[in-house]
Amino acid sequence: MAAELRKEIENGVYRPGTMLPSLDEIGARFSVGKATASAAIKILEADDLVRTYQGRGTIVADRRPVAVPLSRYASVVEPGGQLGPWQTACQQAGVNGDMVMLDIGEQAAPADVAAALQIDPGTPVVRRDRHATIDGEPVQLHTAWYSAALVAGTPLAGRARVEGGVYGALTAAGHRPVTADEAVSTRAATREEAAELHLREGAAVLIVERITRDADRQPLEFLRVVATPRRTTLMYDDLPLAPSLQR
Repeated sequence: MAAELRKEIENGVYRPGTMLPSLDEIGARFSVGKATASAAIKILEADDLVRTYQGRGTIVADRRPVAVPLSRYASVVEPGGQLGPWQTACQQAGVNGDMVMLDIGEQAAPADVAAALQIDPGTPVVRRDRHATIDGEPVQLHTAWYSAALVAGTPLAGRARVEGGVYGALTAAGHRPVTADEAVSTRAATREEAAELHLREGAAVLIVERITRDADRQPLEFLRVVATPRRTTLMYDDLPLAPSLQR
């Protein structure tokens, strides 16, 4: 049953965002009881093909990834823009994306954050926690740290939404982002991450760590992203090759 329904989902019989038949209808189609039909749906849920919502039924998941080129960040650092990098990437992918602020506060810099920002451990930093969403559903968990002295008096130190994105706010404050170092890895999701991203505990997630620097190579931001792989494609376009490789 699950294999047949999976084939129909992949062939477009049931398109992303549409409802699957009810358990009674599936049971009648395959001549099985409701419990067996429910077991087939759970297999599809485990494969991240569908989502079941209490009182709404089972909906086919949208699996279109959003491509986020690193170079895109260079095009949105001017102040005054309305869309940040994630919203821009979602718009171009044809999906409804947003950044949702969860929490902001000041803390003493942990060792890894201090090393990334080139400050002493325990130095005050501003931490901002956000969700990158598609159709209201979190697909990325963003945690960013900034030296508290650097962002004091700017929108990055406040709780209001930062229109135009973080890089635009940094530029407006006189700290123009110029370069970024980025490391990408993968690991199993923690229980908390899986709950936030609506994944199975232990499912693979992408980990992106980015240090953004100004023209003097001073760190402006340390960002850690935990992302759902099926909805996130990282693009690194127009990378220069070493002269020895161009011969």
